[in-house]
Amino acid sequence: MSAVTAPRARILIADDSDVCRTVLAILLKNTGFDVTSVVNGREALAKLRTQGFDLAILDNDMPELDGLGTLAELRSFAPGLPVAICSGTLSPALRASYEAHHIEAIYDKPVDPRKLREQIPAILERCARARHERVGSSGGLSTAPFQVLGEADAALEKPVFAGASAQVRKLVADFGRVRDFRLAATVSGGAGAAFLDVAVAVAEERDAILLACPANRVSADYFTRLFASVASQARPVLLIVLNAERLTLEQQELLHDLIAGGGEFAVLAGRVRLILCAEADLSALADAGEFNELLLMRAGAMKLVLVPLLTRRADMGQIARAVLRRIGAGGVRLTPAALAWIERKEWPGDYMQLHRVVDICHHTNPDAVELDVPTLESAFAAEPAWSEALYHDVLLSTLGV
Repeated sequence: MSAVTAPRARILIADDSDVCRTVLAILLKNTGFDVTSVVNGREALAKLRTQGFDLAILDNDMPELDGLGTLAELRSFAPGLPVAICSGTLSPALRASYEAHHIEAIYDKPVDPRKLREQIPAILERCARARHERVGSSGGLSTAPFQVLGEADAALEKPVFAGASAQVRKLVADFGRVRDFRLAATVSGGAGAAFLDVAVAVAEERDAILLACPANRVSADYFTRLFASVASQARPVLLIVLNAERLTLEQQELLHDLIAGGGEFAVLAGRVRLILCAEADLSALADAGEFNELLLMRAGAMKLVLVPLLTRRADMGQIARAVLRRIGAGGVRLTPAALAWIERKEWPGDYMQLHRVVDICHHTNPDAVELDVPTLESAFAAEPAWSEALYHDVLLSTLGV
């Protein structure tokens, strides 16, 4: 009988320097590890969300998303993943910030190869042993070191912003203003708009607790359970409410008390931010006496309006590519004919239908490196009745819905 070979530990390297990244990869591969390398924090998070790794090695200075931002977001969905920092630009204050996120080691560049060969295996062994002890004491729970998908999607490129049309430029400018909201904001658009995507983007904040719920779940009892685990913490809470136009006046009053720090949620005063996502005009509802004016006054001071997808045909191809990156299929290519097909479609279900169709294509053809027109047509036909969980379904479940 042949011996069973244990799987090699998987290590992710994120470094924008071709030289440093290549040297580290070669060194670790020669030490016996399975190594994947990327050039920035965004790509690192995309890999970490969709693939299992035993260790991440992050550079500090990277374009698009630096090491600290990557680590802060990583901790929202992979709190137990061992992380090492490899950089030549760390001040004492920055070192302290990294250490606050429970990293395993900091290596100064240029890295001593002997130190890596000795310490990386020891780090992996120590973390595996600690994980095994936690699993044993919990009665035999799953040994998976971290979740593949987590609470937030803040660091990944938001598909709704992909593109270069005039509509997108305005949306990005509006987005920049809304990102600075203090207590509340509104995101409005038609059915199928990218509400959750934009709300998560607006809510982006390091170390924040991100929660979401549909209007029909809003109640004092539900919030008591939802906030039970965060009430004693000092971290800010970002609550996304979907279909806000369906809120009853009683629910609206409860939300107002929540962000105003009144009533039974006084312990959360000053910590809760609220994003109301609505398909209807909340101002018109307020004029008709069907929406709490005080709540709208707080939330309506910061507004983001999502334009229909069909007004952005030139952006559809870039949106589709961004969706592939977001679901962890960034290496998958859309053929020129497929991109043309996407731009010709009417997409009656707006952005969400496009997102779901691209997701279904990858879901049903996980090993494909290229998506063509027949694959898209098949996914488009299957989309209305599709019941298996897709990216947004998983994201919703991680946000507390």
